[in-house]
Amino acid sequence: MKNLKLLAISAVVLLIPVFIGCKSMQIDFMEENADGPKQVRQGQDINPKEITVWAMYKDGQRRTVSVTQGSITFNKHTPGPQTVKIRVQRQEVSFVTEVMALRSLTVASPPRVALFKEGQEPDRAWPGLEVRGEWDQMGSHKIELNYLEITGFMKDQPGKQVIRVTYEGIQTTFEVDVRSMASLNIIQLPKKLDYLQGDALDLTDLTVRGVWGDGIPPETLTITRDDVTGFNGNDVGIQRLTVSKNGRSANFDVEVMALTSIVLEKPPTKTDYFVGEALDLTGIEVTGNYTGRDPTKKRSVLIPIEQLTTSGYEPNRIGRQQRVTVIVRGQSANFFVNITEAPAH
Repeated sequence: MKNLKLLAISAVVLLIPVFIGCKSMQIDFMEENADGPKQVRQGQDINPKEITVWAMYKDGQRRTVSVTQGSITFNKHTPGPQTVKIRVQRQEVSFVTEVMALRSLTVASPPRVALFKEGQEPDRAWPGLEVRGEWDQMGSHKIELNYLEITGFMKDQPGKQVIRVTYEGIQTTFEVDVRSMASLNIIQLPKKLDYLQGDALDLTDLTVRGVWGDGIPPETLTITRDDVTGFNGNDVGIQRLTVSKNGRSANFDVEVMALTSIVLEKPPTKTDYFVGEALDLTGIEVTGNYTGRDPTKKRSVLIPIEQLTTSGYEPNRIGRQQRVTVIVRGQSANFFVNITEAPAH
C-alpha cells in the first residue's frame, strides 16, 4: 500500500513541470499595441526583428512574441500613414507607420556583362548590377534584384539597347550591346573532300569558327548537315559547298568522282538453280572504277551489294549459260547461271 502511495505522489510530481511548461507556452492575451519602425521605405518589407509584440502568458509572465514575415500585413506600395497588423495565434495587434515615397532609382553599378552575341540570352541575375533607390527622408538604399522588373532586352536585335529597370513605378536604365557575327571562318576542312558518285556528305573534322569582333572571343561552332548547302552526291564534278551560320557564310570545294566502269571480281556463290528459284547474289564482288575531273585521278572500290541491280535472269527458262547483267549507275558487268529441272521425288 505504501508503495502505491509513493507511485501516485511521484506521478503528480512529474506532471507538475509538464503542466507549468504548457502554461508558459500558452498566450492568455496580447497587448493591443505593438512597437515597430515609424517609417518604412515604399516597396520594402518590414523586418520582423524590428517589431516587438508583448503578451501575457497563462503562467502569469509578460514576454515578447515571435513575429514572422508571414504574420505582417500592410500596404507597402502606397506612400503615407499605414496601420501595420500582426496576427499571432489567432490574435491581432497593430502599430502605425508611414510608408515613405520612393523618389528616384539609380544604377550604382552596371552589370559585368553588357556585351552579347546575337541570339545569346543574358544571365537573368545580371551579375554585378546594383540598383539603389532614394526615399523621402530615408536616404539611399540598395534594392535586391528580385524586387526589380528588368525589360527591353532583345537577343535577336543587333546594336545598342536601352534596358529599363522598374521599381514601384519609378524607372532607370542601363545600356547593353548585342553584336551580330562579323565573319565565319573555316579553320579546318573536312577529312573527306573526294566523293564517289552516290556518296553521302561527310563533315568529319570540319571546324568552323565565328568571329564577333572586339570584346567577344571567337567561338568554335557546331555545324550540322542542315548548315551546309550545295552538295549533291549524284552530280559528278567539282562542287562548291556553303556553310551558313548566324547570317554569315564560308565556302569550300569537294569533288564527286564519276563511276566510269564496273568489274565483276567474283560471281555469286550460287550459279546453279532449279526452275523457279530466285536469284541469290550472296558472295558477289563488284568493283567500281571512279575517275575525277583530272583523268589521272582514279579510285577503285568494292560496291556494296545493296547498290547492285540485275537484269536478264529468267527463273523459268531452262538452259545453261544464262547471262545475268549487273548494273550500277548505267555501268554493267555479266555473269552466267545454269537452270535445270528439279529432280523428281
